Amino acid sequence: MPTITELCNQLADAYEAKGIAIRENLRPGLTTTEILETVAPLQIIVPDDVIELYQWRNGRIDRLNSDLDTNFCFRDNEFISLEEAVLEYQSVQEYYGIHSTLEQDRVDLKNCLPISEFHGSWDVVACGAHLFGSDKDHPVIRVFHGIRMYFYSISSMLETCIEWVSSPNWKELDGLPDKEEMEIWRRHNPDIFRERF
Repeated sequence: MPTITELCNQLADAYEAKGIAIRENLRPGLTTTEILETVAPLQIIVPDDVIELYQWRNGRIDRLNSDLDTNFCFRDNEFISLEEAVLEYQSVQEYYGIHSTLEQDRVDLKNCLPISEFHGSWDVVACGAHLFGSDKDHPVIRVFHGIRMYFYSISSMLETCIEWVSSPNWKELDGLPDKEEMEIWRRHNPDIFRERF
């Protein structure tokens, strides 16, 4: 099974094969110590997959970059630095955490770390309790006009995105035709969106 680092490189390669200079707008990776020190104020136990993701690269360089050609995205949300993640955590709590409960939303948002965002939409990794199934250690949850599991894990998210971007039908900004996108999504995350969230 490929590592998170290998999958991140494959996704970057897929973007660059389409002429999108992804690596130019990514920060260097962090050490484990730097990662743990940065997230320490959140009192979250950071999973190994998140640590490896931020060891690979520390998100985008230019947060205000309007040139989408250089943004490393997980579908339509941009990979953010860990420092941004700490700030975005506060926004998630302010807008969604107040009324969210584990029983209602199937995830404890207080134990979720944002890894990508775009204009009020966040992808967060469940670092603590969730009710999406014991076979999903740390699912990736989309927080935007609701709270839904989008990917079974960081690995499945990366595998899904690699196949999307690698498709001859993928176009930046437009993505893929809906049917093909969903077929790929479900291939890597079976039964996604069929459960009641």
